[in-house]
Amino acid sequence: MVQTGMVLASNSTSDNDVHIETTAKQLLGEENAARFNKVLKPDETISWEVYIPNNDATETPGVFVYVSPMNTGRIDSRWREVMDQQNLIYIAANNSGNKVLTSRRMVLALFAVRALGQHYAFDTSRINVSGFSGGGRVASRIATQYPDVFTGALYICGVDFWKKDKTPNVDRLLQNRFVFLTGTRDFNQRETRQIQKRYIKAGAQHTKLIIVPDMAHKHPDAIYLTEALQFLLDKD
Repeated sequence: MVQTGMVLASNSTSDNDVHIETTAKQLLGEENAARFNKVLKPDETISWEVYIPNNDATETPGVFVYVSPMNTGRIDSRWREVMDQQNLIYIAANNSGNKVLTSRRMVLALFAVRALGQHYAFDTSRINVSGFSGGGRVASRIATQYPDVFTGALYICGVDFWKKDKTPNVDRLLQNRFVFLTGTRDFNQRETRQIQKRYIKAGAQHTKLIIVPDMAHKHPDAIYLTEALQFLLDKD
């Protein structure tokens, strides 16, 4: 399927696994794309891997933007059932791993929302950002710099506290929801706990710390991801 220069194609994994490919110029127009020229050339091909929830929900799905420490954006196979249950569209950029400039990774995550919107309807009040390890640190920058776009964030085994000069709307930020997920054997556990305390001290009322027993520095399984997302999606 081709739409205004953007390519949308099903992957071989399943009909619910989709690949979106475009350029900044096609996505934003030539003038707006030029604003990002330092990190992304207007005609450079960029792409995301998407998983569409497989369920019978009548409600519009939310979005789970993921920042991977690896160069592939493909979803962890254990997470598909969670996206189905929580009615979330998963999207993650390709070629956005830890060796890529942070500014570029942030732009690709932001563009993910716009690129997805070219093809699918979603609930703008349920857009969450997440990442693992170095991707978690990038997600923490995105969530704090763009609190009007992302209503919640899940930091997995990696998180940074925000910088005041990079956080234009702290009051809005503190209204959002945050989950800090680590493991008892994760080398980032202590730092994760400390930063969650700093969020609370700063006034974030909706935070949750999940420490997975016997988990090292890796992805959580479906059970703990479900626990995290249920907290992020709680409207109360």
